[in-house]
Amino acid sequence: MVVTEGIYNFITLMTVLLIDLYNKRQENDSGMSKYILKQPSLNYDDRKRLEIFLGNHIPIIGGVVGYIAFGIMCSVIYPWIFHQIKFYHVATLFITIFPVFFFSNTYVTGLTDWTVSPTYCKVVLFIVAAWIAKPGAVIAGLAACGLALISLNVSCQAMQDLKTGYMTLTSPRVVVAGHIYGVLIASIINPLIYLFFKAHAKQSAPLGTKNSIYPCPGAAVYRAIALLSTGGVKELPKHCLTFCFITIVITIALETIRLVSQRKAWKVQHYIPCMTAIALPFLVGPTFTIDFALGSVLLIIWTKVNRQSAELLSSAVAAGLVCGDGIWYLPSSLLGFFNVNPPICMRFLASGKPAELADAFLNTLGTQGMP
Repeated sequence: MVVTEGIYNFITLMTVLLIDLYNKRQENDSGMSKYILKQPSLNYDDRKRLEIFLGNHIPIIGGVVGYIAFGIMCSVIYPWIFHQIKFYHVATLFITIFPVFFFSNTYVTGLTDWTVSPTYCKVVLFIVAAWIAKPGAVIAGLAACGLALISLNVSCQAMQDLKTGYMTLTSPRVVVAGHIYGVLIASIINPLIYLFFKAHAKQSAPLGTKNSIYPCPGAAVYRAIALLSTGGVKELPKHCLTFCFITIVITIALETIRLVSQRKAWKVQHYIPCMTAIALPFLVGPTFTIDFALGSVLLIIWTKVNRQSAELLSSAVAAGLVCGDGIWYLPSSLLGFFNVNPPICMRFLASGKPAELADAFLNTLGTQGMP
């Protein structure tokens, strides 16, 4: 669902962009005045935001040149670091797959404030490992996956910062310049941090391994995916392709209906869901959907009571709730760093054989089993 919607929106928006660029070239207009005329209900703040955001936009040629330069650098440097992946593998990814994935993930991040980079990275990992399918394919797939993950995270973070810049009347050029400085600094600091952790890891348990003091559980998962990917499509579950085809058809149908309803101004457009939003619970778990549903209900009630207050403060309240939910990660990380274990551990088992096995184990310890 995520990949299909991304590709669909990529094709749609690229078509609209080319048509819009052609019309602007014919009319010699930046598009800002026309957009403001089409939106007479815009207040002074929104008009000012549009004036700054569109008046200081990044030229398209700048983005194209930057992408080509970045692709050439990666095609040369990456195979020099990882000999298992060749320059034509990286070049092919940048020409065919990465443009679609970068655009799609950035677009989804702009809509939902949620990145699905790991999903696209797993697709890249599978493609590269299955493409090579010989000794060294695992390392090559993991290297391509890492390249995709870094690039996707940078692009989606840029989208979030551009949205923040729009709200705070910040020039997009300043935001992009800040990202460039950040990437340059990170290219120096991150290797130093890695070397610091590597120097303090035990020789018997290298950094990132299971027994290391700094383990990386996700590495084993991605390595297992790479091992399976070397076998190609035949290594996928039995009905995996069938489910993929069904979700592709459903996604294309809903996206087409939503696009037509928006063009025709049908009221049904407000009730057609975003397929990426539907797919998110399958990626990160269903727990956060309760928060989203409760927040949506509260927003509807707030809008009914005081629409102006809801439009002005709802984003700040939502951001505060999200930040409050995530603040626990800091003390949790500190407790894990100092090896602090909880005094009690509780687990719920299904009735039947799992409970019987747990009872038998507890009885061997001389502990009273469950009734």
